[in-house]
Amino acid sequence: MTRKTWIIAVALVVLGGALAGGLYWHWVNSPRYALQQMALALKARDMDQFFKYVELKELFNNFVEASGREVKARESQDDQKADNWDKLTKRLGNKFAQMFLPKLFASFEPQIRGAIEQYLLHLNTTQILGIAAAATVAQIDTQGDEALVTLTDPKTQEKFRFQMRRQPDHGLWQIVSVNYDDLKRLCKREFQH
Repeated sequence: MTRKTWIIAVALVVLGGALAGGLYWHWVNSPRYALQQMALALKARDMDQFFKYVELKELFNNFVEASGREVKARESQDDQKADNWDKLTKRLGNKFAQMFLPKLFASFEPQIRGAIEQYLLHLNTTQILGIAAAATVAQIDTQGDEALVTLTDPKTQEKFRFQMRRQPDHGLWQIVSVNYDDLKRLCKREFQH
């Protein structure tokens, strides 16, 4: 081989390696990769690995906010019939709940995580494979460090939507918010027999 051929071959190998490295880096830093890592953690029953991809405190806070909005919407319908005293006590109750619930979460975080773990550990292999398949074909709309993820149940075509965020300190994509209506529907199906 001539010197020119060697230079071209080395340049192609370096370029190919750089391209492969860039693609790998992009893949490892994507929300889909995080979802698939979560599915693998479920399959291995490794809850510590699973919870690396869930920001439980923010998830809880967003859930409380969404449920509060639902309560306020119901109350606004009832407010037309309520007197001033009822309106005042409801507003005070809402303010108290907004201040108290984050502190309550801090006290009960291990129990909340434990309850979620128990539910996940009791998923059967078919359910875990379904979650892994849904994660593989999930619709992911990424806008910078935010991603809206939509999982679709292949049997019922029901959607389960949640938001992920890339954490600036460690670069992991974590679930930070779940669509409240989708979660209510899932809980009804799973826990009401």
